[in-house]
Parts: sequence; C-alpha cells; structure tokens
Amino acid sequence: MNLRFHRQTILPNYGEAAQQKLLNSKVLVIGAGGLGCPCLQYLVSSGIGLIGIVDGDIIDMSNLQRQILFTTNDIGKNKAVTAKEKLKDIHPSTEINSFSFFLDGKNAKEIISKYDVVIDCTDDFNTRYLINDVCVELSKPLIFGANYQFEGQVAVFKMDDTKINLRDIFPTPPKQAMRCEEAGAMGAVLGILGSVQALETIKLITQQQDFLYNEILYLNVIKYETVKIKISKKLSDVRSPMLGNTIIDLNVEEFIEKINNPLVQLIDVRNETELPKVDFKCTQIPLTTLKENIHLLNKEKEIVLFCHAGIRSLEAAERLQDEFDFQQVSHLKGGIVKYFSMK
Repeated sequence: MNLRFHRQTILPNYGEAAQQKLLNSKVLVIGAGGLGCPCLQYLVSSGIGLIGIVDGDIIDMSNLQRQILFTTNDIGKNKAVTAKEKLKDIHPSTEINSFSFFLDGKNAKEIISKYDVVIDCTDDFNTRYLINDVCVELSKPLIFGANYQFEGQVAVFKMDDTKINLRDIFPTPPKQAMRCEEAGAMGAVLGILGSVQALETIKLITQQQDFLYNEILYLNVIKYETVKIKISKKLSDVRSPMLGNTIIDLNVEEFIEKINNPLVQLIDVRNETELPKVDFKCTQIPLTTLKENIHLLNKEKEIVLFCHAGIRSLEAAERLQDEFDFQQVSHLKGGIVKYFSMK
C-alpha cells in the first residue's frame, strides 16, 4: 500500500481494504467555501479516488479569513477551479472535476447522479433543499453541515430504505436566516465542522460501525458542548425506547392555547440567536445548557418546550423526564416554523 496512507491503514478496524474503498470512491462536494475548503483538503489527503467540486462563486478578500485553500493571489478567480489546482498539489493522483457554476434545478440531478456520496458545504437554504431532494430521489448518501457563529450541525443521511433526510428535521426553509456576511463567521469553527464532514464521509465509505447514521450532531464550540440526536420520520419516534414516560406532542392549535395559561411555563430550547423570534413570552434555555439551567424550570407548572422543527424540544422533554423527574412535559410537534406557517 502507498506509504502516503500508511498511518491510517494501520488504524484498528481499518487496514488496506478500507483504504481501497476510499481509492474506489467518488465524492461530490458542493460549495468550496468555509466548510468545503477543510473538507476537501482532508478528503484528498485521505485518498478519495474521484472528487467533484461545485461552486460558481469568485474568491474575494473577505473569504481568505476562513477559506484556507485560497491566498491573496487567488482573489478574482473561481473557487471550484482554484480549489482543484490547490488540491492537485496535495495529492496529484486524485482525479478532480471542477464545476465552475452554481448547482440549480437544471443541472443538479445530472451532476449528483455520477457520485457515490454528496457533501453539502453550501450556505444557501434553497440550494440545501435542492441537494437534499435530489439525493432522496437518487438514493445518494448526503453529508450535511451548517454553521451559525460559534455553533454548528453535522448530519449523515444514508438515504437507505427509510429515506430519512433534511426535511425530517427542518420541513421547510426558514423565512428568516442571516448569512455569514451578516452574522459573522470564525474560520476555526468552520474548520472543525468541515473536518467532521470529511471524517463522517470517510467512515461511511469504509463502513465503520459508528458514524452519524441518520443522526444530527449539534456543536457549541464556546463551551465545547455537544448533543447528538437520532432522526426519525416521525418526531414521536425520536424518543429513546428506554424511557417509560409519555411525552405529549402538541399541534399548533393546542400550543396556542398554552401560551397565556398561567399554569404553563414555555421554554424555547433554541440558541439565543436563532430566527424567527417568537411573539410571545417564554424562557430561553438552549438544549446544550439545559442541565446548568434546570433551576429556572418550575415543577409545579406544565413545561411546554419548543424549538425550530421539534427535534431538540423532544430531546429536551426526554431529558427532563428521565434525568430530572419532571412529570408534566409536552412539546410543539413540528416546531416554531409550523407555528408561524399556520398563523
């Protein structure tokens, strides 16, 4: 085996057979920005046989703080083409296809169909849902990654018989969302998330047992807090089978009835900066800080939890019942996006 890959082939449960799977694989990375740059570097270095890069954007000065494949001399060049040139220096034997345009409804299916695994490193919600929907149609595994300031998410949708996908977490794109030029972005944070995407891709291709199979990993790098949640077609199925308690799933009409009830305490388990902002009084306790803020909850009241799409609120409800012995717990099924869509 090539000396280049010796350090990873000697890892436990890896070996030359796993390395050969990488050499035979075809991976498509959509977006060569803050997530895509570190992801691409580690994929090429690991020995992926064929990599496709899709990005119609042009490199500018503001990119250089986090898009670490590029330098000052690259300003004004296309990202996909330039990334290919840089990556060939890392491993000349890797075959690389660059697509110097944006993915859209006309070209997505044709491009995605030619690869074994797709990695979403974009920052545009319409493109994310396009990628997701084409991967569902073609049964292509999808590695999802997203960043907001000091937080991030990574998920692996294997697209097997269950067809679990992005819409099972976030059914529709948010109506309000800040891009990095408004919210800010830290290069090192994107580097962590892009590296996790690359790692999960490698684990998927080499058939390692423990990867984020239909799970989403939430990461807060300020406190190094992580939450990993299993994704299901039915949000009610996400809960752990070990829990004997019953968590009530509220529809929007039932949730609205709780808003002004003095016997109810409403808890928003999203992060403080997430949109959309609610138009009613509630207590904000991000899921990652639930334990240290448990004193803010009133056991004498019914606890009603909500988040963006209902995944984190269900996880929080399970924890309240299992770890802290709360008896009256419910959550908004479908999340706050469902609430606003029906108002």
